[in-house]
Amino acid sequence: MDSKYYEQFYKNSPTAYSCQKVIYDDNRLPVDLVLLDYNKAFENMMELQEIKILNKRFFDVFPNSLENYSEWNKYIFDAVINKKSLQFDINPFSLQKWIRVMIFPVQWDILGCIYFDVTKEYIQDNEIEGFLNVNIDMLSVVNSNGYFLRVNQAFERILGYKVEELEGSSFTKLVHEDDLLWTLDIIKDLQNQKHISTFINRVRRKDGVYRYLEWHSQLNGKYIYSSARDITERRTLEEQLFEKNNNLAQLTEELKEKNKILKTLALTDELTGLYNRHFLDQKIVEEMNRSDIDKQSLSMIIIDIDYFKQVNDTWGHPVGDEVLKQTAQILKQMLRHSDTLIRLGGEEFMIILPDTKLEEALKIAERVRKRIEQFKYPIAGQLTASLGVAQREMLESFNNWYIRADSALYKAKEMERNCVVKA
Repeated sequence: MDSKYYEQFYKNSPTAYSCQKVIYDDNRLPVDLVLLDYNKAFENMMELQEIKILNKRFFDVFPNSLENYSEWNKYIFDAVINKKSLQFDINPFSLQKWIRVMIFPVQWDILGCIYFDVTKEYIQDNEIEGFLNVNIDMLSVVNSNGYFLRVNQAFERILGYKVEELEGSSFTKLVHEDDLLWTLDIIKDLQNQKHISTFINRVRRKDGVYRYLEWHSQLNGKYIYSSARDITERRTLEEQLFEKNNNLAQLTEELKEKNKILKTLALTDELTGLYNRHFLDQKIVEEMNRSDIDKQSLSMIIIDIDYFKQVNDTWGHPVGDEVLKQTAQILKQMLRHSDTLIRLGGEEFMIILPDTKLEEALKIAERVRKRIEQFKYPIAGQLTASLGVAQREMLESFNNWYIRADSALYKAKEMERNCVVKA
């Protein structure tokens, strides 16, 4: 076949292709690739229409696509030295996509690559896994006949059954006979899309002992997604407390108050692990003093998750808690080493940005907004956030600075939400 046809096939193919030349280190070991050529499909997939990347190193164009640089070196080594055709997945942060790369030797120091967008595959494969990994006690997916499709490891810890013993078996066979009829009614109500906020029943452990479980369930398509907590001890304790006298009740209240004081004094938020307001009160004075002495800019971003109350009302507080924890992880991954992230309370977070002017803080805030908007939360789905940004004026008090940032956030909430507003 004429070479011109091969060239047209390569250039016009809807499949993404590229060719790279190998770069060697001083010991003649392959360490990276230089992009020599690519087709239009590659340009579109990688969103490179306005970017010149020819003769640039692949890992410079797509930094942090793999977990570490040594992994990238291994793929190149196998392709060049061992003449292997390899397949691996990359996740370029700027694209928010999962790309599957097939790399193969062409001739001498030239390697070819074929690329496929496998983002949907990752979403589908990880959707149930993401649900099962939510950090509460027991999680399950049940079909319309009441049979377990998936359960997490917490079932073995709490009920004694191994995962493989439960998956494919009937949930109702574990329910106490006195609780069975109304449990079946609840399953039927869920299948009829009736809202069931929570229910409690007794479920048999593998050793024959019954435990009280508190369930939160929601129909998703044709499957019932459920989270459960073992509240047996709580029920027992409630019965015992009911029998105690007023002195014991007073002691309990005193202990609760002491626990509240201890939590207030703690520097970290119990739910998210982030710094809390108490830490902020200490940290912010230090940051402002440093900013005044060094005459460096200092900026603040306040983030508020939009319509967070609907998450709690729809899915329950355990899922709301997971949304807050997932959001905390998203923010932590985007911060620089010098930045400070605080949970202010509720669904509000704050980022303190040293040596950062307003323009740069706005760019960071916009990246945060987009990242939250694009993230798919287990169970809750896609959410958005509103952000207020303010740069501190020289010698400005924290209270005034905070009020300006909070006012900007309030404007964002008033406008259309899911936006960034500067003070």
